[in-house]
Amino acid sequence: MLTELEALGWGTDFERDYQAYLGALTPEEQALVQPVRVTGTGRQSVQVRGAQGEEEVQLAGALRQAQVTPAIGDWAVRQDTGAGPGRLVHVLPRRTTFSRAVGADDGRRAQAARQQIIAANVDVVLIVTTPDADFDAERLTRYVQAVEVSGARPVLVLNKADLHADVTWYLEQLRAVGPDLELHAVSAAAGAGLEGLRALLTGGVTLALIGSSGVGKSTLTNALLEGDVALTGAVRSTDGQGRHTTTTRTLYRVPGGGLLIDNPGLRDIAVWDSASVHFDDLEELATQCRFRKCTHTTEPGCAVQAAVRAGEIPTSRLAAFQAQARKRR
Repeated sequence: MLTELEALGWGTDFERDYQAYLGALTPEEQALVQPVRVTGTGRQSVQVRGAQGEEEVQLAGALRQAQVTPAIGDWAVRQDTGAGPGRLVHVLPRRTTFSRAVGADDGRRAQAARQQIIAANVDVVLIVTTPDADFDAERLTRYVQAVEVSGARPVLVLNKADLHADVTWYLEQLRAVGPDLELHAVSAAAGAGLEGLRALLTGGVTLALIGSSGVGKSTLTNALLEGDVALTGAVRSTDGQGRHTTTTRTLYRVPGGGLLIDNPGLRDIAVWDSASVHFDDLEELATQCRFRKCTHTTEPGCAVQAAVRAGEIPTSRLAAFQAQARKRR
């Protein structure tokens, strides 16, 4: 049986980093601290959960001065203050970081933007879309790229699949976005097709949802949590878009195992540091192609395509690389 910390996602890597942190403390100081996971964030305080349950703690002045901002899903160190709320004094190194670049527009390099960490230590990210006017394969490709850069595993979800009698075209488009990605067609409102998603939520696994407003992320969250936890909103009939019903990111415990993060609806996403630095491996492979101006599609002797066929590079990553190359032309 998992311990409380293991059920929250604690692992050997976090234990190692925590022990290294303890090594710099006196025995008296060690007795005052414990590891906790960030389950909610606010301007002045942070919601955490650890072996002793859930509580609201204050951010230590040293962290504020160092401009360290805990993100949902972070593992951190809580210090007992003796009276009043505890204090968050340290953030452990992150296993994965899902970020976006704020202020990066077309034609601007990501270095001109600032990083916004959306969630940390996420294992699986559900990229949710719907078979309606909001469906955008290019945006979904950017979502996939962002998730892969984070270190998490992307999973494509076509929600509201019951809106159409035949969703074959949408499923084909999603397979083109990521032929090697797991794909699920579900109806969260009707509770249909959710078995495959629930299978992802094993003990200690952290799952997050991203997607545009109105695709039913909060409804899907409620379905997976088996209760009305996240607020849901109606979709406007004029344009098929919904109001943002999740205003904060919250980490939930899932019945039966696993954890789930509900994020605010993202209208679009610019991947943090999405300049060619993230494609160094592909740029290096491209120098081995037979043709200097290889587009890495159907040309013979393409080293990049060879790596894809060998399973060394995800096809979704190649698609993002090709999309970036097209923008440069």
